[in-house]
Amino acid sequence: MKNIKLTLCVLAVMLSACRKNLGPVETIKDRTVAFKIGGLNHEVGQANVGFPTDPIASFIKQLTIIAYNSQTGAEVKRETQLSTSPDFGQIGFELPDGTYNFVAVGSQREFAINQFFDGDRDKPVFLPYAEANFQYWQPSFSFQDKLYKTADTFFAKTTGVIISKNQTLEMMMERIVGLLNVIVSDLPTYSIDLTSEFSGFRFDTAIPYSTIENDFTSGLKHSKDGPISYYILKNQTPVRVHIGAGGERSIAVTVPKNKRTTVTIQSATMTFTAVTE
Repeated sequence: MKNIKLTLCVLAVMLSACRKNLGPVETIKDRTVAFKIGGLNHEVGQANVGFPTDPIASFIKQLTIIAYNSQTGAEVKRETQLSTSPDFGQIGFELPDGTYNFVAVGSQREFAINQFFDGDRDKPVFLPYAEANFQYWQPSFSFQDKLYKTADTFFAKTTGVIISKNQTLEMMMERIVGLLNVIVSDLPTYSIDLTSEFSGFRFDTAIPYSTIENDFTSGLKHSKDGPISYYILKNQTPVRVHIGAGGERSIAVTVPKNKRTTVTIQSATMTFTAVTE
């Protein structure tokens, strides 16, 4: 009996020693992911390379960065900043180890980004990566919300990024709009309306989409001693340029991204020339 008790005591001491040898339990900390924004410039046509020395606020007025889980496509983190913020452009995420897709969008004008409200405005719906997008225009009863809003716009994404340590990701922004200049050569003053333009851009495919609904006169502009200019998001198929508000006289023109396209129209014959550079 004494031997049994002695054996039990020895085992208890050994187990106690094992517990001590295990040491404190280590908790897994999130990783800090910072972002360095490059590719921004002032002139349509310039290559989107390098990192600007000027403040980011001189190029864009809104910056949004979103992180998605690469496996599930779910949005896991986002931050939106406006140029009025003192730390504009300084965005960082705390993320657990994993594989992620990162998206960055910047524009000279405020935009909505992958956040919608389904019936209850207190319960936003965040779309998964395969459906995610940003929009310049949202359905609304207000005419003001249907005015043409597209401005100089930049986009970057990087996919399948493995996060296992603190790191800084370089996001090289690409201009995704083209610049359309319209001149009516035989009229001293004129108005131009724009239709069939897109207002949204999908992250996964990096392709613009979503024709503006009820866009009658939404893009109406008047000449002021020079051409009428539009930033165009729809860069693979034509938009329609009308002389006058919703005018029947119109032409179709394609405006490639990060290019300047100048259209000169003779209203009497509706003949035109288009130069892209």
